[in-house]
Amino acid sequence: MLYRDWYSFSFQVRKQKQENHTTMMRNLFLLGAVLLTLSSCRSPDPIKLEISPSPVAASPVAKPTTKGKTLTINIYQIDSECNKFKTTKATVPASQPVTQAIAQTLEKANSESLDVAGYRVKVKSRVATVDFRPVPNARKSLTTLANCEQLALFGSVRRTLTQNPALKIKSVRFTDRGQLIKPQ
Repeated sequence: MLYRDWYSFSFQVRKQKQENHTTMMRNLFLLGAVLLTLSSCRSPDPIKLEISPSPVAASPVAKPTTKGKTLTINIYQIDSECNKFKTTKATVPASQPVTQAIAQTLEKANSESLDVAGYRVKVKSRVATVDFRPVPNARKSLTTLANCEQLALFGSVRRTLTQNPALKIKSVRFTDRGQLIKPQ
């Protein structure tokens, strides 16, 4: 009887420790997500910079507000067979057209394999640099995506930015937290 009570007590203590550990890990993850959000909000470069909405949201993009002036653009997405791009019309605020064009492109391209938590955009001399922020502990890095996944992410963003004259972008570079990515 005493053995059974001790075993039950020991089991409860272990279970409580495991629950405390789980709670602590969840809190650490949330703290890391908050720190990632806060650290991605600063830019050392004073050049024209647009910051993406909420870098650590459940969805990597936010719905644009349509108050004020807007632009109508084409959003390019690769088809399900990864053969050609299809277009859809979208409206973006004229105050942040490049950032919102990327946001809408990522929203339409969002899939489980595209682990993008957020991004920054810098435009200089009609060249857009899109600095992606991968999801912490992502299953794949942006450089190890399959060809079709790369086309869905990089190709869609590149085509959306360069094929809309109103955005005034002639080329696009991609980086992963500042490190240049060369899509295949």
